[in-house]
Amino acid sequence: LSREGFEVMTPVQAATIPLFLSHKDVAVEAVTGSGKTLSFLIPVLQMLLRREHKLKPYEVGAIIISPTRELAKQIYQVYRGFGRESKIEAALLVGGTNVVQDLEHLKHFQPDILIATPGRLLDIIQRAEFSMKLSELEDLVLDEADVLLDLGFENTLNEILSTLPRQRRTGLFSATQT
Repeated sequence: LSREGFEVMTPVQAATIPLFLSHKDVAVEAVTGSGKTLSFLIPVLQMLLRREHKLKPYEVGAIIISPTRELAKQIYQVYRGFGRESKIEAALLVGGTNVVQDLEHLKHFQPDILIATPGRLLDIIQRAEFSMKLSELEDLVLDEADVLLDLGFENTLNEILSTLPRQRRTGLFSATQT
């Protein structure tokens, strides 16, 4: 983080990171540009690094859901800026790409974190014949949670949630929560 120029936490990070790291669910409203993305990426990475038992092949430790592919790509780029040195692997799953190639990539790459749009994530969960294991999921982040619902993803999100363990940390992040 220091190498990337992050020396001091923003107010939203100072309020959110300790709660998320202490196994609390969070609902965060903060303006665009306030540091929300690092407010969930830092604790997600930290919790995966602290795991007593490392994730096994095909186990997923965290899912970050974004309403648009552009925002998902932005989150993935922030992760790549500092998270790639952590040995925690992430995969970007968005519409507009070949789902068969995404499945092959997941099968061979076996990421710990999925950064995805709702439709593509559900498609991957339903098609993953190699038994992607979500039972070890620790963290679920819904970025721009209000937009996810405004764009009509409620049914898709409910289907995704039905496949996830109930014992997990959930973070709802948004610029404008209603």
